[in-house]
Amino acid sequence: MPYDAHLQQLDTLLVETRPLWQPEPFKKERPDWVEQYPELAQALLELDEESLDAYATDNDALIAFVSTFIPELSAIASLVMLPETAKRKNETIAPRLHAGIPGRKWLQISALYASLQNPQRAITEWCGGKGYLGRLLSRQWQQRVTTLENSPQLVEAGARLADKYRVDQYFKLVDVLHDPVCKYLNNHHTIALHACGDLHRQLVTRIIESGAPSFTLVPCCYHLGREQEYSPFTDGLKLKLSREVLRLAVNETVTAHHNEIGQRNRDMAWKLGFQQLWQELCGSSEYHSFKPVPKAWVHEGFKGYCQKLAQREGLSLPADVDWEKWEANGEQRQHEVMRLQLLRQCFKRVLELWLIMDMAASLEANGYKVSVHEFCNRELTPRNIIIEGHSSPDLS
Repeated sequence: MPYDAHLQQLDTLLVETRPLWQPEPFKKERPDWVEQYPELAQALLELDEESLDAYATDNDALIAFVSTFIPELSAIASLVMLPETAKRKNETIAPRLHAGIPGRKWLQISALYASLQNPQRAITEWCGGKGYLGRLLSRQWQQRVTTLENSPQLVEAGARLADKYRVDQYFKLVDVLHDPVCKYLNNHHTIALHACGDLHRQLVTRIIESGAPSFTLVPCCYHLGREQEYSPFTDGLKLKLSREVLRLAVNETVTAHHNEIGQRNRDMAWKLGFQQLWQELCGSSEYHSFKPVPKAWVHEGFKGYCQKLAQREGLSLPADVDWEKWEANGEQRQHEVMRLQLLRQCFKRVLELWLIMDMAASLEANGYKVSVHEFCNRELTPRNIIIEGHSSPDLS
């Protein structure tokens, strides 16, 4: 299927199902769909912890479960299916090339490397940090690599590593959002592994602008950017997305540790407990938004946590607050939120694919031969989609 056609299907689905995925159970105790699909709501609320964890980490199983109550959502499974990138045979990589690289990061880099073909031209590493990936490519392919990075400290550290391992890699202190970059794309194969938000969107724009011959892009953190509203590359799309809604595309727990999940659940429960206390004291059922809470506050216990938060938010607390009651209320709300928000989770990959196909369709429209694949399993990284392309003969 052409990527523009795939994009239009995703666009139609997301627009038609907006009442199912846009409401946030964290902010609204009972979204409107609960009344429309009471059997689904009841089934979700009755899930035990084991089933909750299983559906939270297995999107295919979740879609199958939800589709028994809303059959039209079964179409999601085929719409989000992508081919896997063909892997090259294992190559010997000197252990010293991944010395000092965090284990999961190295696994992601090596998985991407196994999916790539030597472009037979100089490489530009976009927002490359210390140049871990670029160093591997330069050593294995004997190619010159130019690593662009905005942090002076990372540029300095990366240059030292390149010198230490004697690779043909050069670092440039460049702000890709503001500095001229086309000279680094012309006649280069540009590669970006997990460039966040505006950084990968800027790369798509500059690839088209410069007529870059080829590229490899693995997007990440779609919600990070300067604008409050997402501006599609493709004209005529009906879906409108705020930066806040884009968080749904990266809402994952598959790589989180158990202690991280436990901390997240406690944090959510305490926020919800405070939220209910706020609403009762203010006589309002409306959700009150507040800034992120410092992590150190959790060491104060629920009472101290709420007191600090109330002081910061200008809320006067009575002396006789039943803290056990509000903490229990928060835990009950957290129990419900975790289950009701599973319906939203069905759409996270749909939304991510919409963003991916928006970029792929735009690159195709500008003359590039594009392919979209998965380069590793989701357990290694949920951001496992790779967009590759090269200029068509009439562009070269």
